[in-house]
Amino acid sequence: MELDREEARRRAARKRAAAIRKKKLRRRRLMVLGAGALLLVLLVVGVVSLIVRAVNKGRQAAALEPTAAVAALATAALPADTPLPTAAPTPAPTAVPVTPPLTIQEDWYRERTEQLYKNLTTYGNYSDAAAVYTALEEMQIDPNGKKLAITFDDGPYSPITEQILDVLEANHARATFFVKGAYIDFNKELVARELGLGCEIGNHTTNHEDLEKLSPAERRATVGDLNDKMYSLFGYRVHLLRPPYIKYGDKGTETRTDIVAMAKEYEMAIVNHTRSSHDSHDDYTAQMMIDRILAEKDELGRGLNNSILLFHDKYQKTVEAMKVLIPALQQQGYQLVTVSELLNCSQEGLHYGWIYSKAD
Repeated sequence: MELDREEARRRAARKRAAAIRKKKLRRRRLMVLGAGALLLVLLVVGVVSLIVRAVNKGRQAAALEPTAAVAALATAALPADTPLPTAAPTPAPTAVPVTPPLTIQEDWYRERTEQLYKNLTTYGNYSDAAAVYTALEEMQIDPNGKKLAITFDDGPYSPITEQILDVLEANHARATFFVKGAYIDFNKELVARELGLGCEIGNHTTNHEDLEKLSPAERRATVGDLNDKMYSLFGYRVHLLRPPYIKYGDKGTETRTDIVAMAKEYEMAIVNHTRSSHDSHDDYTAQMMIDRILAEKDELGRGLNNSILLFHDKYQKTVEAMKVLIPALQQQGYQLVTVSELLNCSQEGLHYGWIYSKAD
């Protein structure tokens, strides 16, 4: 019995070992078959890829190779008597000169015109270079013609200054504005418009101070600060000084000597007026101002030609008077020039440190 049992165990063990061997053999066969299939797939993909590349190269070569018709056109020679067409030249645009030919051949006039060009192009309301050229042409001066300078003190003062500028612009006229430095910061656009219309800016001190009551240092501060502000804001150099209250010291006094010395230091001329409109007088109407300015002779018997007229751009009646005066003066043949232009055209000329237009 024991022998039979032992034999049965050995048989069972042999069966299990045989089963394990069969399972391992199947796994090996499956692995071999899988590897073969993978190699086959890779081989097919490679072959297909080579075929595609070959086809593409053929297409590209065909695309690059000209057809017979194209090749014939490319190699055909043009007839000897047929010239190649030549494009018509494009005419060069006519350049607008910066400034028109000058009517006065002097250095001051050339510098004046260059400054006007700068101001008009920077601050003016002009559509193009041709419009600036036209404006400069209108501002030309006839040195032999009648001239006068209209001046305004105490501005810029809105809205009066703006209305006066409207009248000037409408009549293609210019003037000289003696401004107060304290007013510039609040009215930069008005100062810019004055420059853009070709007007001149003069110095009326920072706060309308009486120069006779100031020390030399205080005088230089109130005048110099305004000049510095005009240059820093607008690149503009002021060369005219109108002392408030027409007070700059009596002849021969230390005050007069110092004020004249200051003017020379700052390259400025001291300018007053030859005929006042009296617009600062409460009892003066616009019509009275018009009559006074247009009078053939003033109280001292002086005529209107080469006059420096005094107004203030802070009264509405001054605006109303300007609406009549400017066209009336132009109709009489007067050129409305700036103070510097008037003085430069005079026999004396413009000189720094000189006092103009007020008899001592």
